[in-house]
Amino acid sequence: VLSHLTVKERCLCASLVCKYWRDLCLDFQFWKQIDLSGLQQVNDDLLVKIASRRQNITELNISDCRGVHDHGVSSLASHCPGLQKYTAYRCKQLGDASLAALAAHCPLLVKVHVGNQDKLTDEALKKLGEHCSELKDIHLGQCYSITDEGMVALSKGCCKLQRLYLQENKLVSPPHVSPIMLFICGVLYTSIYLLLNNKEST
Repeated sequence: VLSHLTVKERCLCASLVCKYWRDLCLDFQFWKQIDLSGLQQVNDDLLVKIASRRQNITELNISDCRGVHDHGVSSLASHCPGLQKYTAYRCKQLGDASLAALAAHCPLLVKVHVGNQDKLTDEALKKLGEHCSELKDIHLGQCYSITDEGMVALSKGCCKLQRLYLQENKLVSPPHVSPIMLFICGVLYTSIYLLLNNKEST
């Protein structure tokens, strides 16, 4: 039963049924796809604890978790080499260190959604390009410090990339990036071009 519940449902509902169910809910064998989005009580200590107990996590969503920092994400990444999907929208406190750790320790990543992270720079994208050749889907909307240099580094290393989402990335120029991504990755030119131009029409 518990394997069919989300983390939120386990923590907020099922764990209140009885002591036995509470203990089961704390068993990290059920924590393979972890969605902690919007839970403000989530912090680095929790991520470190999860990392020390479970190493088969394949999906992690920490969107809007303001108490999580680079240290917590880096610790979890170092224990979860099988992580495939990482989502962290609006985590403005996170920077290059967390994404670099994910790139270094999680080579199977296929999806990285980190929209609205002001501290991310080209250095993080270079690490993804170096280590994450399986990457297919990346969301970098409103990551204002990313430039053409980062896009080129990403495209050279991530040849399986199928979807790139950029919005209001003012330091990225469509005429420069689109042909490169098309040539190296085979990503649809129209998809990239339209997404990049969204920020020009706002």
